[in-house]
Amino acid sequence: MLNISHNLLTDFDLFVDEDVRSRRIGILLLEKNLTPALAQALFRVREDSQAFIHDDLRKKYSAEQEFRAELADRMKQIREIKWSGLNVMRSFIAQGFLENFFHYWAKGPLPIIFFNLPFLEGHFESINNFFKYLEETKAEALKDMQNSNSVLFLDSFNTSAGLKIEHKIRITNNLSRCYRIDSRSHDLIQLCDLLLGISTHHLMGKTTQSKSKLRVLDSFERLSKKYTKKHPGTYQSIYVEK
Repeated sequence: MLNISHNLLTDFDLFVDEDVRSRRIGILLLEKNLTPALAQALFRVREDSQAFIHDDLRKKYSAEQEFRAELADRMKQIREIKWSGLNVMRSFIAQGFLENFFHYWAKGPLPIIFFNLPFLEGHFESINNFFKYLEETKAEALKDMQNSNSVLFLDSFNTSAGLKIEHKIRITNNLSRCYRIDSRSHDLIQLCDLLLGISTHHLMGKTTQSKSKLRVLDSFERLSKKYTKKHPGTYQSIYVEK
């Protein structure tokens, strides 16, 4: 069990996503001071990928109009790095996202962790269930966690318009703030989507013929083994409640 001072781990940012088909909810939990660093790391992965696409297309298209048209199409394709829509380029970015997830997780004692839980009647019930699960988990770093300065970010496109659940979530779980954000332009929600897809894939024993998804799954397994060996005895980076 980790020996961690609770005073260092009271403020968190939480990013929530949902898998509609499998009825699962994913929550990416970061110690608040880490959020800017991880967001910047993911941004660099995307920027490097865009630079690669730009240089690659320059070699293929001499006509400026053709180059610009193809560049716009490629950039549109990589706007969302979702598990359900991985192609070759998106899978390359996804692997970079996973590398950063494990890199920061390994810094410990608890900079980052991901949870995969069942989706209940709605988002309010599912998020309340998550905080109840935190209270029951055996991880000392999360047990008796104080949430008063923590902020929860909810994918606005998975939540019914017009429902004012932010206030209910904030008050019920003693959070500082609760926001809805556009997941299509938020890399931390995209990372949450990837981790939710991968962990649900393993949980349900799914198979896939997609080479892009297989590439990401192999990368996840390799990184998980690599960083778990570096830190034997620490709890898993992904909690899954069946």
